[in-house]
Amino acid sequence: MSSKAQAKLAIVRQLIERASDSVVRSLEQALVSSSGGPYNAATEALCEMIAQERRIRRTQSVVFAPVIAPFVRRPRMLPTLQYPPETLKVLWRELKELQGPLLERAVAAVAADASGHESYVVFDEVCAAAATVLDTGEAPNAVALVANLPGGVAQLSQLLRLAPSLRGVIPRLDGWLRNLNGDNVASVRLAFKDSAVICDDGGLLMMEILCAQLQEPWQILRLISAVMDHPADSFVAISELAPFGERIMADVGARIDALKRFDPVQGPEAGRAAAVSIAIAVQEIGEFEQWFKLSRDSVWGKRIFEMKRNLAAGVEARLKEVEPSVAQALPLATKPFGGKSLRAPAKLVEDPSTAAVFKADGLLAFMDGVRSSASAGGYGSYRIKVMEALDERLDHYTEDLIDRLLTDAGRGGPPVERVRAYLEIAARFVAQVRDPKAADIIRRRSASAQAA
Repeated sequence: MSSKAQAKLAIVRQLIERASDSVVRSLEQALVSSSGGPYNAATEALCEMIAQERRIRRTQSVVFAPVIAPFVRRPRMLPTLQYPPETLKVLWRELKELQGPLLERAVAAVAADASGHESYVVFDEVCAAAATVLDTGEAPNAVALVANLPGGVAQLSQLLRLAPSLRGVIPRLDGWLRNLNGDNVASVRLAFKDSAVICDDGGLLMMEILCAQLQEPWQILRLISAVMDHPADSFVAISELAPFGERIMADVGARIDALKRFDPVQGPEAGRAAAVSIAIAVQEIGEFEQWFKLSRDSVWGKRIFEMKRNLAAGVEARLKEVEPSVAQALPLATKPFGGKSLRAPAKLVEDPSTAAVFKADGLLAFMDGVRSSASAGGYGSYRIKVMEALDERLDHYTEDLIDRLLTDAGRGGPPVERVRAYLEIAARFVAQVRDPKAADIIRRRSASAQAA
């Protein structure tokens, strides 16, 4: 291969090293799919280069698996420990210049699919070596990526030193969360103690890593409770693990504020999103109530009880808007919705208002979405009251419209298409207030009445 071709391949190698995993994977697949040759020397070198890069990246994911969560770019439901995604790749390249044989042993172990004690020893040696080069400043590019982050280089170094301990902890995490029995509680405490021995902030960093692993990060309170033996909230509030509780309470507060800004005019998707957010807030509050001993006189306890009250009040305030919104979407000919107006006929002098229907759809979607959290959230009875009133109103409204189709619609009365439009809206509302089967019955009756 000519020197010019080698120079070009060197440039390509740098590009591949800096490419994302998905890009490298796509390149490999493209080359495989176009195989059939014959390949020239440059193409063969490119194929080997990409294959080698894939092996290295697989090795990185295995070696750094216990601490990988903060380096993965994904949406996070709570603030947590986070580093630039490319940090470990940069650190690996710099470590390769200093500890090439060690990294080659790690690559060979992963390629051989070895999972015994000897392989884990090699992986832990790599993590320890990476921590050392950070401490000594021998990895300047990796240092530059994290130097200005909270905790800086020292925290990343400590994190890597925790890898051997965490390598046995991560696989047990789901089991711990599902069942914190005596044995599992003891295991959590031992892991926390071992991490605290490894470095000054080891226990805190272990919890940060576990929290970053969780799909529902508020469940970290369960592990904190296990470590502290179901503590009083006042004790946790002054401990090194207090930041986790503070983050979760801040998230609850933010969700309550977001409920106030929820605009039902944006339609059912916005309503469902608001309901999901509230359900998460209810879960977060529930974790505090279940795993800590709350006192109304303590700082945390007072905040939790106040947030629970505000959340229930906020949801009920939104539920109060449902009946008037439905009344605007399905207007009656006389008095506003409520009281004696339940027996008033449908007002069909104009076509349905798209804005009014969309707003009612948004609020109904919200009301339907908070069903699962209603009992725990403290707004279950009010929700049932609203649904019963709506059910009665919609039942009368649909009966009136079907009667119109059978009598005067299109025969001196309102246009048939207008009546059908209102019936379809009513059926949609019934599907959310009652069930989809009831809505289908209304649609079938509507079709039969028009055909009569």
